Amino acid sequence: MKNWDVIVIGAGSAGLPLAIKAAERGAKVLQLEADYRIGGTLHWSSGQISAAGTRLQRSVGIDDSPDEHFRDAQRIAKDSIDPIVLRTFVDHAAGLIDWLMDIGFQPAPGTPVAGEAHEAYSTRRYLWGTRQAISILEVLRPVHEKWVKSGGIELRLQHRMTELLTDARGAVIGVKASTPNGEVEFRGKNVVLASGGYAANSELWAKHTPKAPLCSYTNPYSRGDGLTAAVTLDARIDRGDYFLNTFAGYHEDATDPTSGRFLLLSPGARKVWEIFVDRRGRRFMQEDHPSIDYRERALFSQPGTAMHIVMDEGILQNAAPLTLEDAAAYRARFGRHPAFIKARTIDELARKLEVPVGNLRKSIAQYNRAVDTEHDREHGKQFLIRRIEKAPFYAIKAQGITVVSPAGLAVDKQLRVLNRAGKPIKNLYAAGEVLGFGRTSGNAYVGGLSLTPALTFGKLLGEKLLSW
Repeated sequence: MKNWDVIVIGAGSAGLPLAIKAAERGAKVLQLEADYRIGGTLHWSSGQISAAGTRLQRSVGIDDSPDEHFRDAQRIAKDSIDPIVLRTFVDHAAGLIDWLMDIGFQPAPGTPVAGEAHEAYSTRRYLWGTRQAISILEVLRPVHEKWVKSGGIELRLQHRMTELLTDARGAVIGVKASTPNGEVEFRGKNVVLASGGYAANSELWAKHTPKAPLCSYTNPYSRGDGLTAAVTLDARIDRGDYFLNTFAGYHEDATDPTSGRFLLLSPGARKVWEIFVDRRGRRFMQEDHPSIDYRERALFSQPGTAMHIVMDEGILQNAAPLTLEDAAAYRARFGRHPAFIKARTIDELARKLEVPVGNLRKSIAQYNRAVDTEHDREHGKQFLIRRIEKAPFYAIKAQGITVVSPAGLAVDKQLRVLNRAGKPIKNLYAAGEVLGFGRTSGNAYVGGLSLTPALTFGKLLGEKLLSW
């Protein structure tokens, strides 16, 4: 049986740069991917990355440093990011982005910026490509294919790892994988788990993030294979409670918690004509507050991270759709999809939402007075353009949504997987979302601190693994 230098589990954000860099150094690399294609979550990600001290920053006169990035990230996350992981990341992130540009990545015009989709950095270090994360995959793919064709990387698609193999001392010596031809064992000197998160696995979500209901929009192969295998070796899995929902979405299929779809609720991209009420029919936040973190935490504070978006015929006719569909398809959802409610009266709307009629009527009446007086005394909403008064009345049953998994494997600064006693499991490493979003970004959304650490740690392991 062939003994590989490195077995890489996953061919996505972390696995691709890892395999490329290891192959460049002459390592014998085996890469197993559960999907029928490479790319992993790069097919789903918005592609936002960040780093301090890049050539791009210097070219536009931005003075930045890893120390500043470290402080800025912890400021936004309120000191909740794993300091060892964050320190390792910021010290190597600029090299990752410089390398991506060397192989053809082109940042979108106008980037880097300080902030866009999340709370702003104090320095312009936040960027993306013009085709979301596909912009990154498009430059990694030809380099990766070159090494696959030359034999430097042996790529096995539709190979899903099911078990980590160990010797009598507990050191990892290989993996077992489910393949189209049955189960197969592979032996290797080092195994790297770059297998992604678990937000497509409702059972693992309930186990590792039990306090947050699952509504996910994620790669269907994010099933937690790395966590499931590593836990049998007593690996430490933590930070499942470092969860903050994204604002906001709904279930396309009410019976499937992984069928999440986003709603377009950012006041930076679309005026907020509607009001948001809780499960008691009461408004609970400023709907167009400029802080993304404020909106996310306001929704997170609600039972089940749930709210109802309320509007009338006048708003439905005039406001931009809350989905990516055209206006006709969006309107057609109401009364036909269980999350999109249509009613002839406010009282009927309340009954369909199962909220107290009196509370909903009061919330709408107070909001209408705010529109009339051009002052929302209760919640401070700024965009007060239309009363809610014209039948039919409408609502969307919305809730917090996630694209990431908060819990993950604990690692040291060399990205060795640690057991519950804090000791490294010999020959086992991890990179990417298998570390947990709660480790790389804390309990907040910090610009680029999901995708960029995955790419960076993959590249770092590919460069350093055989010499550590």
